[in-house]
Amino acid sequence: MTDTSGALGAMDFARAIAPMRPETFFDAYFEKRHLVIRREDPLYYADLLSIGDIDALLSTVQLPVGDLNMVNKGKGIEAEAISQLSGLIDPVRVAQQFAEGGTVVLPQLHRYIPKLARYCRALETVFSCDLQTNIYLTPDNAQGFKTHYDSHDVIVLQVHGSKTWNIYESPLELPLRSQAFEPEGFVPGKLIDSFVLHAGDMCYVPRGVVHDAIATDEVSLHITTGLLAPRWIDVLVEALVEEAQKDPALRGVVPPGYANDGFDMAPQVETFHALMARAMASIDPETTLEGFAHEFRRRRMPVAPGQFLQAAMAERITVGSVVARREDLIFKLRETGAGDDAQILLEIYGAEISFPAYCAEPLRDALTRDRFKVGDLAGDLDTEGQVVLVRRLLREGVLFAA
Repeated sequence: MTDTSGALGAMDFARAIAPMRPETFFDAYFEKRHLVIRREDPLYYADLLSIGDIDALLSTVQLPVGDLNMVNKGKGIEAEAISQLSGLIDPVRVAQQFAEGGTVVLPQLHRYIPKLARYCRALETVFSCDLQTNIYLTPDNAQGFKTHYDSHDVIVLQVHGSKTWNIYESPLELPLRSQAFEPEGFVPGKLIDSFVLHAGDMCYVPRGVVHDAIATDEVSLHITTGLLAPRWIDVLVEALVEEAQKDPALRGVVPPGYANDGFDMAPQVETFHALMARAMASIDPETTLEGFAHEFRRRRMPVAPGQFLQAAMAERITVGSVVARREDLIFKLRETGAGDDAQILLEIYGAEISFPAYCAEPLRDALTRDRFKVGDLAGDLDTEGQVVLVRRLLREGVLFAA
């Protein structure tokens, strides 16, 4: 059977930033400074997206308003100018606006294009965060957005054509989402870098780094992936809220009259410090962090191409059948119960799948091997038990018949 998990060597984070190693990226660049990787290989990202893919999408898929936006020199083009009364995008009007210098913006395009969905899932396994993936198709010598900064880190893959990027001194390091860019009255700082991204090149821009990009004398197509990662302040606030749900002292009101002139703040400052110390002594950071991790895993939708056919294959799995693990699974195994009630829970795809506790070792083996024969899993589970286990994992979209 054809491997339905995706093409061999599908684009992932390591390939996206090669020849740089991920360890070097996180040590020297992540949240620190921008990165540019040049390649002299215009087809490097061609298996992710093409102008033909965009044309086919606009020509054959009835996109609702909101799934496509357009901007021209920093000004948004009204939805009425590119849509029909039905609320669907009009590809003819989009092409007309494009010819007049408008940039096509396709947010969350991975919902429509499976190879982009695989790329996004591969990044999710590395960064453990939600992604905001936008596609920008810009006419030659045109500019979509003016000079600005983002409140999230971005990874840019140049797919077709080229763009000139400018990097400026930045007024704000690692802004929060509440510190989003305000264009009114903004004056960029000193230009510190300028480069051209050609097809096959990539760049990484940390949040807060001021930048702009202008297409050269050819049409430009690039993929921008925003990393919507939780910040430490989010974890700290959540930890305090969780503790307040247990400790009445943290739920008390600030003393009445504190906003009045002459109110003595000194005792309240002491109370504040005492409450913070009390909370910090009781907070369990591991519980809070695991809560964030659980919520992230819960939001992951399955990326399981061919699953209908795979589910039909389940009953044909026997001892000796070759199966493989889906790419870039995001999961957690945990034990629950005791004695006869002991179970091993697989948390994946927003669900919890329970197995008898004696399946723990072969289950973990199945989730960590790229490919194996039914009957070869670790542990004491007999071959018929392995058949049952593998059939269940195949129906759940975790494994596929290879």
